[in-house]
Order: sequence, then structure tokens, then C-alpha cells
Amino acid sequence: MKHWIPTLALTSMLILLGLSAPFPGMEIQAKTALIIFLICIVFWIFRPLPEYLSAFLGGVAFITVAGIPGEQVFSGFSTPVWWMGVLSMVLGITINDTGLGRRIVFMLLSLIGGTPLRILYSTTMVNNLLAPFIPTNTARGALLCGITDSLCDSLGYERGGKKGDHTIMLANMYINTTNTFMFLTAMEGNLLCVKIIAESTGRTITWMEWLCAGFVPGLPLLLIFPYLVNRMFPMQPPPAGISGAETARKKLRELGPMSRAEWSTAIIMGLTMLLWLTGDLHKLTASTSSFTLILLLLPGIGAVSWEKIQARFPWPAMIWLGFAIGMAGIIDRLHGFKWLVDRLVADSAFFQNIGFTPFLAIMIVAIVFMHIIFAGMNAMVMVIVPISIALAKQLNFDAAAVGLVASMATTGGAFFMPFNSAPNLIFYATGRYDVRQQLAGAVPLAFLICIALLLGLLFWWPFIGVIK
Repeated sequence: MKHWIPTLALTSMLILLGLSAPFPGMEIQAKTALIIFLICIVFWIFRPLPEYLSAFLGGVAFITVAGIPGEQVFSGFSTPVWWMGVLSMVLGITINDTGLGRRIVFMLLSLIGGTPLRILYSTTMVNNLLAPFIPTNTARGALLCGITDSLCDSLGYERGGKKGDHTIMLANMYINTTNTFMFLTAMEGNLLCVKIIAESTGRTITWMEWLCAGFVPGLPLLLIFPYLVNRMFPMQPPPAGISGAETARKKLRELGPMSRAEWSTAIIMGLTMLLWLTGDLHKLTASTSSFTLILLLLPGIGAVSWEKIQARFPWPAMIWLGFAIGMAGIIDRLHGFKWLVDRLVADSAFFQNIGFTPFLAIMIVAIVFMHIIFAGMNAMVMVIVPISIALAKQLNFDAAAVGLVASMATTGGAFFMPFNSAPNLIFYATGRYDVRQQLAGAVPLAFLICIALLLGLLFWWPFIGVIK
């Protein structure tokens, strides 16, 4: 009931606004579509209904109330971006089902685990390795949380004792919502960001271009976060008197040799990565997704059956993504986002006179720390990215670059409170750290994300041609 009250209150306000406000300069169809879209965002923020259901109802309202053609509303399901999401979801299921993800964790632990700090680096490194192939930090978080929770038990840490287990869990939780902005396929929100940028600016961002833009600001963060978490929450040596490497070698012996399914998945993962990295050369983004999907499902070659995919595939997430892509594109074509920004900055001397660097600094800090009040990043994407692009256009800044940095700030850093994202709740549910510790560690790490993104945009992006 508590979710329905604010949802209905804001929805009622938006409907009254739509019925009474003149919306000067906007046609009735655009006005109606914008109101419906804002109502969808309210539902995605408070989640009184599942996101996919409110997205579907929003799509129906676009067709029946706003009079938008159905092919436009459903257009998101035919885009290469959506199919890239499908491929990544199938890869993620395969990595989990074959046990390859667990084996990668234990292999790295056996090689570099040992001291407390090495345990942190080896476990967080796995999350980074899997990020390009599992396009939801919820799935990665669930996988890593289960493994690290079991690892804490094996090392002898008492649940809730906070003598080392809290360090392991916090480090992995922070990393799980930071590496999301480094890889285009690290979460479905990134795929939506790319589509919004393309619709709004005409600039297409490939998988490799996203990686080049996110690698320099992201890699230093991923390298320093485990060390900083260990400094803020010192990790005592394992009570059992054994190292992470010894525990990992024991787990690997229990797993036995790699199965055919694991080898097949590993090879297809490598091939997929190669095709994504060389996308600028072959220009076959959609074909790459189809080719890899066929390999994964092909009897005798692939490692997973269609029956298993159907049972495990996150259809709700992909339904939401398809409708969200379609609706966002419609609002942009109807100049809805531009209208909102015009109302915001038309009479604002502050915005009209602001320079590019101060604008970026304020925007990045505002977006990153806005995560504190949001439950989930998908709703933030729909609010922040289009408005940031429209604002950049109004101020004559590079709209594509502003949209990209807004995307990265939006899809990374949602780690302040447990409710900020589903993986946060998964890690918090282990009972190995408390809210005060999570927030205390999140604030300085969030400032580092802001600094890294700003410096990357100002000094690295012009060098690689992201800023034209």
C-alpha cells in the first residue's frame, strides 16, 4: 500500500496537469504522450506494478490514448540494441548453468588469493570479467554474492561478526554497481542509453566505442576500490587459519575437470568478445548477436537448450527494455524532452551563462548522488539521459558526449543504500554488514566516480574522438 499512495498521488497530479495546463508550443498528441511517459516513469520509480507490466500498459496507452502508431511503439523490439541484450542474457544464463562462472572465481582465487587484500581483488576481478557477458548487475550480484557468502563461511568468518566478511561483501557490492558503466552490455540500462543518444543526436555508439570511453575512468576505480574498502573496513585474517587460495583449490577439486559445456561456453564467450571488439570493422552488430545465439543453442556445439533458456530467460526485463526504447524514441521525435528543457532553462541566467566544465561537474555530481533516492537505475535512465541531452543542445554543448557521460553516471554508483538496486538487497540480505557501513563507504567512493568521469571526459574523450 505504501507504494501505491505516492504513485497514485503523483499520477493524479500528472493527469490534472495534462488536463489543465496549456503546454504552450506542444501539440496535443505530443502533450498526451509526454504525460503518459511521465506516468510510466513514476510507476518505474515506486514499482507498485512490475516494470514490464507498467511499460506494456504505457505502450497500450500510447496507441489508444495518444494515437501513436503501433509499429512505432513496438519498434524497440526490432533494434540491434535490443537483440544485443537478448544475446547477453542468454550468455549470462549459460555461464551460470554450466558452472563456468563459479570455476572462474575459484581459478582466480587459487592463483592470486591468499592474503585478505588478494582475496578482495580476486573476487572483484571475476565480477569485472563477467560484466560484458551478463547484462544485468542483479544476475552478476546474485552469482557473486552466493559464491562470496559461501567463501566467507569456508574461511571461518562468523556471519555478522564483521571481522572480514563485511569487507568481502562490501567490496563486491560496490564493484557490482561500478563496472556497469565500463561495458555497454553490463546492464540493460546502457543499451537503452545508446538508443536514446542515437535517437536524439544521430550519433551511434558501438560496443568498442563505449569500452574506449569508459575504460580510462573506470579501470582506476576498479583497481583502487578493493584497497580503499579494505582501508575503511580492515579485513582481519581468516579465523580458520587457511587462505583463500587453499579454499579455492579445494573447491576446484570438488568441481573436477572442465566439462564440454564449459569449454564450449568459454570459446563462444571469447568469439563474442572478439566480434564486439571489431564491430567498427565488420559493421555487423545485429548479425553478431544472431550468430552467437545460434552457436549457443546449436545441438552438439552449444551448451544450453532452448527449453532451459525459456525457463530462465528474464522476459520481464526485455519486455521493459523494448517498450522503453520505443516510447523514449517517440517522445524525442515529438520534441517532448526539448520542451521540458526549454521550460527549465529559457529564463535561467545561471544555465545560460554556465561554462562547459562547471556544467559537467555539477551534472555528474548531481546524477551520481541522486542514486540515494532512486530505487533502481532503469527509471533514472529514462529521466536523466534524455533531459541531459536536451539541456546540452539548449546550451550548444556536445549533446552526444553529455548524453554518454550522463548515461555512465546514471548506470554506475547506485550503491548508497540497500534499496537503490536489486543486487544491493541481495548482498545486504546476507547480514554481513549494516546500512551505516554501506553508506559510510559509498560516499567517498561516489566522489571518486564523479572525479574519474569528469577527468575522463575532459582529457581522454577528446583524444579518442568522443567529443567532436
